[in-house]
Amino acid sequence: MRSGFFFGRGLAHLLAASIILFITFHPVEAKKKIFVPGRRVIVFDERISVLRERPDAKSRVVQRLRRGREIGILASAATRSGGRYLRVAISRNREGWILAESVVIPGSTLDAQKILRLIDETSDDFIRAKLARLCADEFRTTALAPAALLKLGETAERVAERLTRDAGRRLGEDPSIPGVSRRDLFLNFIGLDRFNKIGLTFNYVEDEGRFIYDGKAYRELLKKYPKSKEAERVRSLKS
Repeated sequence: MRSGFFFGRGLAHLLAASIILFITFHPVEAKKKIFVPGRRVIVFDERISVLRERPDAKSRVVQRLRRGREIGILASAATRSGGRYLRVAISRNREGWILAESVVIPGSTLDAQKILRLIDETSDDFIRAKLARLCADEFRTTALAPAALLKLGETAERVAERLTRDAGRRLGEDPSIPGVSRRDLFLNFIGLDRFNKIGLTFNYVEDEGRFIYDGKAYRELLKKYPKSKEAERVRSLKS
């Protein structure tokens, strides 16, 4: 009788531990999307994406909003200098004022053009890639989405060349770690981390000693917009 009691308690403890581990490593539900009141817009130009208490460039800074942040328009106001500010909500109970030119309206062809222009003006390939991904995702119903995917692929190919040089300098001519293949060593190069976080992934060609882009943006372009001139360009480069 007593052994059955201890067996029962042990089983209960084991079951409880299993449930805790399951919840820890397998969340029951995905993180809920935060509700933001107002008309949905997206921050795209971090150079001017400062949230302020009032519609004035000298007003107190609340915070600088990151590229890709979703916010909601509540009102607008023009300044004496001719600029336009938007009163926006960044959460259910927090708001402020931001320059209108720092945000875009998803699905707007004119705003997609703004992003493409900024991509062309930007020399930082990480920023170029983030903007191109933003444009491809939020303006996928416009005629400019294929151009964004093409720019994303071309940027990624340039990044692969730079990463090859950077890894060569950081890891040396003949790097090795016991038990780790050369391919695994290079694919764990720290320079890949931030690109991986925005969906850009690369392969390592061991025989050639270089990174190559895995081509995901090109495959997406060919699948979603097969009749576009950008898709035709990709096909011509492959042939």
